[in-house]
Amino acid sequence: MRVLCILIVLLSTSAYSQTMAPPKIITERNGNITNHRAEGSLAVTHDVGCIELSEANNQLTPPDLYQGVASCLAQDRYDRAAALFSLAGVYGNFDAARVADKSAGQAKAVLIMTTFSAVSQDKKKRFLDEVKAISGNHEVLRKTCADIRDVGKPDYYPAYMILHGMGAFTENPHDQALVVGFDAAKVWNSLQTSYLHCPA
Repeated sequence: MRVLCILIVLLSTSAYSQTMAPPKIITERNGNITNHRAEGSLAVTHDVGCIELSEANNQLTPPDLYQGVASCLAQDRYDRAAALFSLAGVYGNFDAARVADKSAGQAKAVLIMTTFSAVSQDKKKRFLDEVKAISGNHEVLRKTCADIRDVGKPDYYPAYMILHGMGAFTENPHDQALVVGFDAAKVWNSLQTSYLHCPA
């Protein structure tokens, strides 16, 4: 029975890797600037809108969540924006730890820059004030951390980040894309302290 289970896992893994073809490389020109990107890099997969943190689920990727942050900022919902920003950030750090191509980890920084590129200075200030209010209030921070733990660690294949790395331009980035032996539970628990600074 154990041998049968191992064979099923191996066959399903093999079939999965065969379906993941190398991405199409897209060239975009803007004046004198030429940009090359892999199709699917930083791609949004769910249009979540300005949701409460309690409405989030662990299949939402950082591109989805940062788009949600932008929606909340447009609606002046800074509390929701800050909460979604926290979840997006911890998910981005989790993905950067599990993706083998370390150049792909820059995806999180690019997503943040894109999210705030068209946001006014006044809105940015009000957003930062909300972030400080959360981190400076133990009870609010404790609640935010509890809500994020309830959403749970990511449960998706981080294609958005894998396709952002240099490997997308030199080989099939889906081949051995994730770190072998990655301890998801350990990294997730560690990020509660190192990134979110959750109270004990």
